[in-house]
Amino acid sequence: MADFKHPFNDGLQKINNKLDLILKRQLLKQIQDPNYIILDNADLMHLFKISPKTASNWREEGILAYSQIKGKIYYKLKDIHKVIDSNYNRGKKK
Repeated sequence: MADFKHPFNDGLQKINNKLDLILKRQLLKQIQDPNYIILDNADLMHLFKISPKTASNWREEGILAYSQIKGKIYYKLKDIHKVIDSNYNRGKKK
């Protein structure tokens, strides 16, 4: 019965996913200090719109610091900010 596919179920799943995203964003707004904001691998992939392989490459190449607890990977928001800041390109000077 769990494999039952119906447009109504798909719609409910999309709504549930959006609610989860809204709740995560609300939590991020409540916590102001990026030292205490933790994202998991799914959050990182969603944020940057990257594949699991790209996330893995970034970890292996030392681009992004991470913690791993029993196979689950976590990132500090401050480390993600560092990666963005260190790769920021202001464009060509005129």
